[in-house]
Amino acid sequence: MDETLAAVLTYLPPPAVSTAATLSFSSSPDDAGEDRIGGLPDSLLRNIISRLPTRDAARTAALSSRWRSLWASTPLVLDDAAGELAPSAVAAALDSHPGPVRSARLASLQDPEVAASVFSSLAAKDVEDLLVVVNGSWPVEWSVPSDVLGCAALRRLWIGLCQFPDTSGQSPVLLSLEELGIVHSSVQDRDLHTLIPRCPELQILAFVLTQDYPRYVHIWSPSLCGVVLWKSKLREIHLDDTPNLDRLLVEPIADAATHIKIIKAPKLKILGYLDVGLHQLKIGNTVIKLGTKVKPSAMVRTLRTLALKVQFGVEDQVKLVPLLLKCFPCLETLYITVFHLSRRRVDHNVRQ
Repeated sequence: MDETLAAVLTYLPPPAVSTAATLSFSSSPDDAGEDRIGGLPDSLLRNIISRLPTRDAARTAALSSRWRSLWASTPLVLDDAAGELAPSAVAAALDSHPGPVRSARLASLQDPEVAASVFSSLAAKDVEDLLVVVNGSWPVEWSVPSDVLGCAALRRLWIGLCQFPDTSGQSPVLLSLEELGIVHSSVQDRDLHTLIPRCPELQILAFVLTQDYPRYVHIWSPSLCGVVLWKSKLREIHLDDTPNLDRLLVEPIADAATHIKIIKAPKLKILGYLDVGLHQLKIGNTVIKLGTKVKPSAMVRTLRTLALKVQFGVEDQVKLVPLLLKCFPCLETLYITVFHLSRRRVDHNVRQ
């Protein structure tokens, strides 16, 4: 499980704090004990504190009277994605800080009482950036508490190795959410389709290494700009009504066939990688397959960049490529990754 956690962490957004740097103080006879750092403006000191790991940031309050109130008046950055802090320490940090919470990266919160306390505090203290990843049992069984659905100030939410909260008992009010990522986790189709329409600011939706759920993703969103499906086993992705979507990025996984349907995406500019052997493309009511006559209603004239994966030597796949190109008559850049029968990979970049 530790290896799985390490792999999942590589797909998650980077932390808001730095753990690589070290803090040190050296003085010379000319300094005469002068606290030059303490003489900096409060705004700059708070900026420094916000970049420190949670333990170090809290400890600055003990440096001197000059520093005593700075940590409490700095938006909290709580970083424990590696699970190094005890759950009680995470809860204590939240209890001792008045908020708001700028960023929280959490692990090791499988104790129901501690988790309930932590997520209740996060919602009350206007958390803006939340990442939850749990190094627990496999398959993943721990669910994120439903309190997260009430975090009205939340702008970014990523979960890894968890179950998404059940929306049946609470309607999501994520009015500020701009980015949602699901990594090696599970979200029921019902919960996802309840959530998306209630996120009026959502711009990025990402699924990475998902295995069982979601299975069907049908999207109605006036704000969504980008959708990412990275090595995830989705059966269907439908762009039902996405007036501002400009990119659909797909990295297929072996033997995971996905139906991609473009119904209303008037600004779509980037699509790929479309695996000719795995993905079935449907534009409007037209399934793009050998023998299809491409009518104007089955053309996406806004698309400028297309990436394809084709297995060379499979005649049907090779023949399908020119047909696909007819669907995108205004294409400017075409990327083709060719797999030979020997599985040797050759990349081609073709510009019109």
